[in-house]
Amino acid sequence: MKVILILFLFSESIVAQDDSIIKLFPGKWKFDTDRAELYEEWKFINKTELTGKSYSVVNGEHIILEELCLKKIGNQWAYISVPIDQTITLFALTGFSNEMFIFENKEHDFPQRIIYEFYPDGKLVAAIEGNTDGKNLRKEYSFKLVEN
Repeated sequence: MKVILILFLFSESIVAQDDSIIKLFPGKWKFDTDRAELYEEWKFINKTELTGKSYSVVNGEHIILEELCLKKIGNQWAYISVPIDQTITLFALTGFSNEMFIFENKEHDFPQRIIYEFYPDGKLVAAIEGNTDGKNLRKEYSFKLVEN
């Protein structure tokens, strides 16, 4: 009986995770800085994939910073980042709630963790964390949903 209950709770958790990712990520998210507007855009492809991109707008010019993908492989979600002129990096979903997702790759130089925390008012705080040169660093970006 315990095994059946654990399997049931695990499958419920995966469904909640899937629903939250599919519901929360899609849209155009904007972060303003003194020098540029930064955007992250996510598009729903299907139940197991979302594609995205990160870009800045400087003097009206769009500059792609990285291509992104959220892909479900088996029962595991992966965050795939392809920064311009760099190699592809995969981060595994290691923690989540209905509004927060933590992706990790402990072998990556920086960041080793990417965290997305969504708020009901249309705010998204994205953070990158990791250890570089023996120091723990964290950078936060506060985005606002500007287009669904």
